[in-house]
Amino acid sequence: MKGLVFNKTAILLCVTLLFILGIVTIIMAAPQRRVDAKPGNCMECHGSEKVLSTGHPETTNMNLKECLSCHTEKGKESLRGKITGSHTHGLAGITCDGCHGKKDKYEAVEFDRCLKCHDVDRLVEKTSKIKPTNPHTSPHYGKDLDCNLCHRQHARSENYCNQCHDFKFIVP
Repeated sequence: MKGLVFNKTAILLCVTLLFILGIVTIIMAAPQRRVDAKPGNCMECHGSEKVLSTGHPETTNMNLKECLSCHTEKGKESLRGKITGSHTHGLAGITCDGCHGKKDKYEAVEFDRCLKCHDVDRLVEKTSKIKPTNPHTSPHYGKDLDCNLCHRQHARSENYCNQCHDFKFIVP
């Protein structure tokens, strides 16, 4: 009976250590935000983490236009909803300072800053055929909903409307 207690304790200890090691591995493998990372050079932030499929062309010197030559908007390999906004901005040649400004510590980007490059009326027109409703003209907020509520730059984007609704929008 005593051996059984020891085995349970040993197993619990092993499981606890494996859990702690797993957490440390996840933290160590997490991408590092690097303001000096060059667009397309995944390894600068992701290190040895596998982020591209086997056989994917070298991306070190690619820009967004080159990525979109294969990853078409309507194709099955679309990047929509698969990479963060910071990646698409970086691949388009927009640096961290381009949105955040030159600062020692970056803060969230204000809605007005998004509008310096992204024209709301053009977005409304571009998404006018999306059903059941245009995501850029809300019956609740009109065209004034903060972009950051749906479009995340350093995390997976989400459909803000789905807090109350069940829309199937894919948010890039």
